[in-house]
Amino acid sequence: MRKLIENQIEGQETPRFGVTLIEDIEFDPRSRDELTKTLRGLQALYMNKEAYSEINKILELMQPKGKSTEIGRRGMSFWTIFVLGTLRLSCNIDYDRLKELYDYHNLVRQMCGLDIVFGVANPIPLQTLHDNVGLFTEETAIEISNVVVNYGHRIVKKKEERLDVRCDSFAFLSNVHFPTDFNLLLDVSRVLINECQKIANTTSILGWREHKSQFLKIKREYNSLSKMRYSNSKSDKKILERKTVIHARIRYYLSLVKKIFTKVIKFQQEIGLHAFINDTLNKGNILIHQVERRVFKEEKIQQEDKIYSIFEPYTEWICKGKAGVRQELGVKVCIVEDQFGFILTHRVMQKEQDKDIAFPIIQEVKNKFPNLNSVSFDKGFHSKNDNNGENNRTRIETLLNVKAFLPKKGKKNKVEAARESTEEFVKSRKQHPAVESGINALESHGLDRCPDRGEVHYKRYVAMGIMAANIHKLGAILVKKELAKLVKQAA
Repeated sequence: MRKLIENQIEGQETPRFGVTLIEDIEFDPRSRDELTKTLRGLQALYMNKEAYSEINKILELMQPKGKSTEIGRRGMSFWTIFVLGTLRLSCNIDYDRLKELYDYHNLVRQMCGLDIVFGVANPIPLQTLHDNVGLFTEETAIEISNVVVNYGHRIVKKKEERLDVRCDSFAFLSNVHFPTDFNLLLDVSRVLINECQKIANTTSILGWREHKSQFLKIKREYNSLSKMRYSNSKSDKKILERKTVIHARIRYYLSLVKKIFTKVIKFQQEIGLHAFINDTLNKGNILIHQVERRVFKEEKIQQEDKIYSIFEPYTEWICKGKAGVRQELGVKVCIVEDQFGFILTHRVMQKEQDKDIAFPIIQEVKNKFPNLNSVSFDKGFHSKNDNNGENNRTRIETLLNVKAFLPKKGKKNKVEAARESTEEFVKSRKQHPAVESGINALESHGLDRCPDRGEVHYKRYVAMGIMAANIHKLGAILVKKELAKLVKQAA
């Protein structure tokens, strides 16, 4: 049975003996560490009855489905899961570091309701920590983030003040290696051999006893092939000879992979259709076909037909034109940040470009925050006029009644040049780069590269990163106010 807060007496807000009240935790306002600011933000949410009540209702939805809450061992409290999930993203740490904080960091234990005066607590198993924080979902993180933003606005925003927001996107990397046709085929072969060997062991089917040597044979050929290079000689004869040698090695490498595929097909005939094996096999056949087209027929493979990862198939090849960065492997994420530094919403842009989501994401923000006044973009969000003569800027201004400071790509006519020369437009454009600071903060606090596997966990990680960033921002605002008060008293 799970509680909302650890060590609470049933039906009472009073904690057990030896536990510090969360509202009594003291922080050093001079500390610039991210942990202090995040914990201060969590404390503020706990102390506000309205925000705390809303968060508790959301956290209770994380109870695993189909499991009784009345029987079995008592699980980790929802508040503790919330604190640890926030710290994991806000401090950009792995589960091993999170375990150390939970076991031995005094402030973290106090925030979890586990401050023990007498004796040392038993360290929590790493798998228990992983399983409990894993209860978070994308929807849970988004709802809590909305609560944090609304509470933050009540602190920093005047009652009638309208919101001026900034919109931009960045590449959030997935946990993949650099893809080539040959190393992806190696991944497919390894996965198929290992999966078939596991099933063969449980069903006593023969033929996979030497699975390790089968894979090593393919890997040795891949290592040799990956070191080969086409000739740079000016002699056509030498170029052709080298090309013939490399093509022969490629054909041999493909023959080894095809041999494994044939064996896997026969294995499936014995055990029946296996969804995972069949899906991996299909990806392998696509890769072989593309290698044959690209190498032997010298065809160009279209971007949308390429596979960039066997394990993270949602991964995209992103070229944003950054200096020194030729490409990034992941998915673009678009965020909308207000003038106070809170992130109002986000969108994982699968198979989408900036111009495709400019109107939908601002429409979502307008529905959440009716007092939205203006939004600024960069040129990437500009779209050409459609058949009705409308573009992203005109749709946002006419349909949503929001000022859109969206510069046009390319040459401008007199009307467009005059619009972009107004004092209001120029002021908005000067303030827009602040969103780059917000993106850099996100990348520093977890949203640089996703360590989790799978598309669902990828999206959850993004949502939890946004939630943690808003809590960190709330704590930073409160710490700044407390430091100013402290300095004033000292003076």
